[in-house]
Amino acid sequence: MHHINIALSTALLLCLLSCTEQEPPPPPEPSFAEQILGTWETIEVEATSPTYQGLDTTVHQVIREADWGRLFGVRPSRTLYTNDGKLRRTYYNADGVVTDVTNGLWREKGKDSLLVIEPNTTLNYHYQLEGERLTLRGTIDWDFDGEKDDNYRAVMRLVSRTSE
Repeated sequence: MHHINIALSTALLLCLLSCTEQEPPPPPEPSFAEQILGTWETIEVEATSPTYQGLDTTVHQVIREADWGRLFGVRPSRTLYTNDGKLRRTYYNADGVVTDVTNGLWREKGKDSLLVIEPNTTLNYHYQLEGERLTLRGTIDWDFDGEKDDNYRAVMRLVSRTSE
């Protein structure tokens, strides 16, 4: 009788374990290439140019969100990243009228880098994505002196999501 009770208890336990609903595993985290799709507005830029415009002068600039209109008379640029590896950066004056558009290509490089190809330049950024904030860091030619020697950081805010 003792063996029957153990067998029944074991069978009942196995049945309960197999019959209970198990939580499905959480969905996988979307890749960076999926998360970047959409329109991003540049809200802050910081650049340090050690040989500003080719001179023996170091210039450090920080442009914060409120500075775009107040100091520069423009609205922040917006960059659209699409799933076909293309990007379009649009620049606006203070009234929201488009003043310039830059088209380019983008792709994820490794686990933390973004390659951007624009007319006449190739840029490599380390990215950090935290929710709807994207920070890009790299060494670029910010001051247009022909030398990629300027430390650059841009903070962007997601404006709209797209899967295109």
